[in-house]
Amino acid sequence: MSMVHSPVFVRPSWAALLLSGLFVLTGGAAVSAQSAGEEPGAGQSARNAVLYCQNNAVSAADARASWQAWKLISLEARLAQRIEELARREVEFEAWVERREEMLAAVEDQVVTIIARMRPEAAAAQLATTDDDTAVGVLLKLKARQASGILDEMDPGRAAQLTQTMVGISDPNSERSF
Repeated sequence: MSMVHSPVFVRPSWAALLLSGLFVLTGGAAVSAQSAGEEPGAGQSARNAVLYCQNNAVSAADARASWQAWKLISLEARLAQRIEELARREVEFEAWVERREEMLAAVEDQVVTIIARMRPEAAAAQLATTDDDTAVGVLLKLKARQASGILDEMDPGRAAQLTQTMVGISDPNSERSF
């Protein structure tokens, strides 16, 4: 019976990585001293460390590469998960924006209906206190007779300002658009 082994990603020990780095830093100098025939002594542990590093350098490099591959795979999985989450949130946000725009359109139609049913002097007082864009938007949605009655009841300076804005909207060379 044959067993198929899947690769196992093992995190290398810090000691193995440190020792392999020690060998690289010494450039194998301790090995050359041992091969020169020096007596074993105080430097024996350093030579043993270098020999250990020589013997395990390939294993340490393989373990490091396996750990890095494992780390990349886990980061890729986290990134894919985050992308899926953002895509879900984007869909939710688009649905929310659509509902909001529908609600604003309904509210806007209600406001226009309310202003259209008001007496011109009351509507003029209401629109005189709103910002230009809102007032112009409402006036443009009203029938011409209703809008002129409201503008007639407004302060002449404010009426002129709103009229100028409405003319600028209808001008194709204007930068403003609603």
